[in-house]
Amino acid sequence: MAVIALHKLQKKGLDISKETHPGKPYHVHVEECCKLVDKLIREVYSFPEDLVKLAILFSELHDLGKLLPEWSLSQKKRPYHAIEGAEWLLRENLDFFINNPYDKLLVYAIMTHHSSLRVPDEVREAVEGAEKVVQRHFRNYFKCKTLIRTLNELIKRVEKSMRFDIVDVIGITKLADIISAKDLPIDSIFMQYCWPKGLEESLTEGISKRACEKRGFFDRSKFERQAEIASSMKEHLLVAAPTGWGKTTLALIRMVKLKPVKIFYILPTITAIKDFYDTFTKIIDETYIGEYFYFADAELLTKRETEEEDLLDIYRYFIPKITITTIDQLLLTMLQVGRYHIRRFNFRNSLLIIDEFHLLTPQMIACLRSFLKNLPQHYKTSFLFMSATPSPVYTDVLREALPRLETVILSDEYRRLKRHKIEVYSDKISNFIDEKQDLLKMNRTLVIVNTVEVAQKIYKELRESLNRSRKVVLIHGDFAYKDRARKEDQISKADVLISTQVAEVSLDVSFDLLVTELSPIPSLVQRLGRVNRYGGRPEKVNVFLCEPKSYEPYGKILTNLAHENLPKLIEGLEKKGEEVYLDKEFWLYEQLYHKEEIERVERDVLDVIETTLNFFSSTAYEREERKILDILGREETYLAIPDIYLEKVLNLYKRLKELKGIEGYRERLRIYAQIKSYLTPVSRSDIRKADWHEDLRLPVIKGYDEDVGVIRN
Repeated sequence: MAVIALHKLQKKGLDISKETHPGKPYHVHVEECCKLVDKLIREVYSFPEDLVKLAILFSELHDLGKLLPEWSLSQKKRPYHAIEGAEWLLRENLDFFINNPYDKLLVYAIMTHHSSLRVPDEVREAVEGAEKVVQRHFRNYFKCKTLIRTLNELIKRVEKSMRFDIVDVIGITKLADIISAKDLPIDSIFMQYCWPKGLEESLTEGISKRACEKRGFFDRSKFERQAEIASSMKEHLLVAAPTGWGKTTLALIRMVKLKPVKIFYILPTITAIKDFYDTFTKIIDETYIGEYFYFADAELLTKRETEEEDLLDIYRYFIPKITITTIDQLLLTMLQVGRYHIRRFNFRNSLLIIDEFHLLTPQMIACLRSFLKNLPQHYKTSFLFMSATPSPVYTDVLREALPRLETVILSDEYRRLKRHKIEVYSDKISNFIDEKQDLLKMNRTLVIVNTVEVAQKIYKELRESLNRSRKVVLIHGDFAYKDRARKEDQISKADVLISTQVAEVSLDVSFDLLVTELSPIPSLVQRLGRVNRYGGRPEKVNVFLCEPKSYEPYGKILTNLAHENLPKLIEGLEKKGEEVYLDKEFWLYEQLYHKEEIERVERDVLDVIETTLNFFSSTAYEREERKILDILGREETYLAIPDIYLEKVLNLYKRLKELKGIEGYRERLRIYAQIKSYLTPVSRSDIRKADWHEDLRLPVIKGYDEDVGVIRN
């Protein structure tokens, strides 16, 4: 790719051989950026030529502030080169023969390439903060302010699709800057945006091998049906199939058929993400797979001790061909939070697979629907929604947003399955355990309860009473990350697994016996799906339903509805098989409450999109993550340090403070990840009882055990 601007910089007396990155002259950095940008913008995404030129110019000029005499790589405190470079360009008034508004966009992109894309005068607090920064660094402050306001007016007149294009071009170019600065191999990065040779064959082979491992044979007729559904010519699919039927296989085949630029596999829990990552890496080369969630850095630290920082960046920016992530990460990018533009362009020509979509909150569905009405047609994005218990309300809402959504309900597959023989035990689960403990000695057993307190109590009792003759494992959400990761690794070898709701979703495990507290019917169906997952009709009872100790966490209305519907469920299973799971009456509570909430939140989200003009970041949300989580309907949780780990965290913090400058950057990231691994989610009531550590700026909780988590009495 021929450069456009470097010779003009040389004519102005700037030394493009100056080292601006460790061991790398400016012109080499620019050439690397231009190479990747040209490949992505021309070869992969086919942007208009005007935007290609803007991207190449941005690649060449983004770091020109580092060429100025006052900036040096050896300085400890350097001038803010993004602002200095933008000012120099404005002052010199170089003509690169690009049309309005691209000339102003170029300066704006240079000025903001280390921050979010913001319009300072949109929000008063943002104005004040931005003006202070600009006044401090930017000598030609008023010219800069006028530029931003002019740009704001220009963007308002640009049609929506062009706004998407502009933001994505800026994002692609900034990603190239990061790749070159970190000295990552450009060809390997570009490979993730192509359809790799042999990937189709390895997927097909991996699917067959995985089926044989799980079931002992490869079901050719089922595979052909999965392939038939996955080959649909419609852009968007919604598939409802029983637990254990093979929705993951269907998703893999869909990838092969569509051959998208990128694939995003959206899962509801971190446990499910890790489980899927392990599954996928047995089928596909792990080079093409990334996992990203809040604790991803802590996860990488335990897996790969030498290269976690580079891998984290590759995962964080959605670079892998297949990214396994949470709905939060997807929606935060869509909500234009922070530096969303470095990631959002990856949704172009992509396939988004949203598994267990019935578990999304109404607020998440509202946010998702807002973007289903905007992004897919412009980005050519395809969606695949999957669930064993499809919510009728959510299904209708998604159909409204995606008129070309094809819905496939495998009623016949549900109908033929009678995998569960249920007995209602009209007492508490602890009494059942005392009375029928011999069943747990003879069967691989899953015990699911509704609260952490009950789970811990049963775990302690069984650990003692079974005399360690059976491997008993406890898993729930109130563990420090490092302890939870260790517990998850024990699941596959557990004789008795005691769990809360975390075992309900996306775990490809099968037990012989389920003992569970009553929960809402959709939740109960997911629990049933972990038992006799691949078997036929059982001869004896393999599910015992016990009375819950309390209404927590579902509340009185949902618990009473479950009591009312339970006889219908059991009778329906006998007569209709698992087709009874599709009855709309089990979703009555959703029809009462969720539709109205979805419509309310969607109006709020659309207001945000209009305010930010589909271009600039959502500064109103960016400043406070709690607000984002509130919008997404996340439960109110906080992170705290268990007191038993306080000394270790303080030692890490001491090392962190001793590290200075660029040289200590990698080690600082590593220490941050180690500290995060000791954090545990807690409730507001836990915080009230915690001690506040002023140096760490975190609460410290008492009453934690690495084997049982936050102790609940």
